[in-house]
Amino acid sequence: MTQFHIRDWLDLHRSYAKIHGGIEFEFEDIDYAFGVVEGFSTLWGGRAQMAGHGDLELTKVDEYWLYDHNIGVKLPFTTKIFNDELYNKSLDILKWYHRKGNAIITYHDELGRRIKEDFPDYKIEASCIQDINNIEKWNEKISLGIYDEIVLPIHLNDDIEFLKSIKEKEKLRLFLNVECSYNCPQKVCYGVTSKINAGLREQGTMLCSLLDFGMPRTFYNDEIDWSTFYFDKQLFDGMGIDKYKLVPPIENTQRIPLMLEKNKDMRRGD
Repeated sequence: MTQFHIRDWLDLHRSYAKIHGGIEFEFEDIDYAFGVVEGFSTLWGGRAQMAGHGDLELTKVDEYWLYDHNIGVKLPFTTKIFNDELYNKSLDILKWYHRKGNAIITYHDELGRRIKEDFPDYKIEASCIQDINNIEKWNEKISLGIYDEIVLPIHLNDDIEFLKSIKEKEKLRLFLNVECSYNCPQKVCYGVTSKINAGLREQGTMLCSLLDFGMPRTFYNDEIDWSTFYFDKQLFDGMGIDKYKLVPPIENTQRIPLMLEKNKDMRRGD
């Protein structure tokens, strides 16, 4: 796999968003970048902790380039499995990246609380995997006093009334483009990747609700090229939202356009 510098990866995001979404931003507009880091953590979640799984590999060279440009590193500790043993195994990586400007994404409230207490320089972000999909859940998360930011599932971008009802928009972060979770019927991969990263399941045994279980996607429009799709940022800006998240702008890492036809080799038994 070709190793790119993080600058190249960010330039791809900038060019792709400008060409396909009419969205322009500079390095100084970026608060965090994330990818597979050199250290290992059993708390890693959302994707297998291995280079080439749709994420850039962040080397120490990349990390210090980011710091030099006032961009933080964000660690996706979004495992669905959490206990003291897994936490203690991750103390070294937590210590290494503990600095102002870096952030942790979590699925478990208790994990977020522990990190906030033990490593207070991290910003703590509630993962979209938490599925905060109504104002009651939003208010409950806010009341915990754990989270500096909350990421909503991608499909909530379409619920404009819900977005308008959120008072604490300074804590809200929305996806600007899409990946396969946008119309995923079950999201079974999140639990599977948690087990793989925790050493409870073998590498290469990923499961997908569509490809492996044949569940129909919640909605789909084949007239849309999802690999070049961006939401209406101006609409969200006008609502007072100013924090966004971009996923890799490459179709084969997103597995959205014509997923079934183009990825048959991923189906079990093919």
